[in-house]
Amino acid sequence: MDLFIARDILDQLSYRSTLGQSLKQISLRGTPLALILDDIAKYRSSYIDVLVQENLIGSRFKSEDSIIRKYKKTLQSGGGFKQCFNDVLGFRLHFDRYPEEYPPHFRVVDLRQGKLLDDGYRAVHLYYQRDNLAYPIEVQLWCGSDYWFNLWSHQYIYKYKSPETGRKLYSEFSGGMIRSEQDFLARLNDWEAEDNGG
Repeated sequence: MDLFIARDILDQLSYRSTLGQSLKQISLRGTPLALILDDIAKYRSSYIDVLVQENLIGSRFKSEDSIIRKYKKTLQSGGGFKQCFNDVLGFRLHFDRYPEEYPPHFRVVDLRQGKLLDDGYRAVHLYYQRDNLAYPIEVQLWCGSDYWFNLWSHQYIYKYKSPETGRKLYSEFSGGMIRSEQDFLARLNDWEAEDNGG
């Protein structure tokens, strides 16, 4: 259990929204984007000191561009505020294999068999939310060989290509036909050529 970020540090990193309601009750459509971005800017400025103090490597705070993109996508799909902003602050941890147990303060989302719309991504996501007013903190576990596929996928496919492309590449990766980044790129180019009628 000591592999994970300690709960007291998560509490220090946790940020309560200044919007004054439980995140589940905040209307995504009814809250001006400028107000949300201002709230998240306060979060960004408050967490940096703790990261430096605790020497937490591998964290990322979602960029404003990514936040706006996800906001628009969530509005289109009819999702809510908490769903949209569940990963403003995130960590990515890499272990040789996935742990068998997780600390009870995390909500575990097991994506080792893929997402609902499978794009090849495999991981376990852990979410910590101090209380209903606080933004969740996301810890992504990329373990074993999934680490490499996710790395390449995020660099070359995620946000750029269709989920089907990622799913096909993962099938070849898990079947041993893709063993390196060069193999990955070669097969990606092959799929794109086929899709373009070449």
